[in-house]
Amino acid sequence: MSLRESEDAGRLRSVRRPPIDRDHLRRQTFGDADLERTVLGLFVTQLGTCIERIRTAESVAARGEAAHALLGSARGVGASSVASIAAGIEGARGPVGGRLAALERAAGEARAAIAAMLAGAGGPEFPREAGGSGTNPLYRPPERS
Repeated sequence: MSLRESEDAGRLRSVRRPPIDRDHLRRQTFGDADLERTVLGLFVTQLGTCIERIRTAESVAARGEAAHALLGSARGVGASSVASIAAGIEGARGPVGGRLAALERAAGEARAAIAAMLAGAGGPEFPREAGGSGTNPLYRPPERS
């Protein structure tokens, strides 16, 4: 790693953003906790689907479309690191192996943050193929009358 790359990496670490911007998410969901849970669940599913589409894309255009879809949903929930990396992948015309690895790391951090935000919800299984841990962080038992 060159001195310049080392300085750039250090600068990036110093401005590291949280995986999910809670304030942004609250504004997007008008402070509605149920809507927040729904949006986060949709994002976790979209995250897994889009990363798989990026990974298996057979053309730059298909990869760009998947990255663009992820970019929009990540911005919507305040996952700015995921959005930033997805934007880089969307614009790339060559190989994106390093960016894909960075995206997968950022996605893992976002999933962990979402799980922590929704901890204690319990409930049925959350699909592992959608990037879930096996438990549904969005499930809330029905209220009893």
